[in-house]
Amino acid sequence: MGWSGGLLISLRPWAEYLVRQSPGATVTSAYRSYSDQLSLWLNRSRNPFPVAPPGRSYHQLGRAFDVNASPRELRRLGRLWRSWGGSWSESDPIHFQA
Repeated sequence: MGWSGGLLISLRPWAEYLVRQSPGATVTSAYRSYSDQLSLWLNRSRNPFPVAPPGRSYHQLGRAFDVNASPRELRRLGRLWRSWGGSWSESDPIHFQA
């Protein structure tokens, strides 16, 4: 099951397929517990990307995952993800959600 195990069952195949479209892309985060999200929130000044407060993150719902890839690849994957009905934004290019 790997990294996608914490995602909603209906989201897993889409997320796994998306990541396979970019050789070398890796998932850095998927499901997060409340305490994991709280830790990120408390240390958000050290994070170059937006961090939702605990209770407001799609990661906690199993509906989001973060991807490490080049900026060009993230844009390409983001366009593909949106074409499938997902949410992605250049302001948080590592974050993919549904």
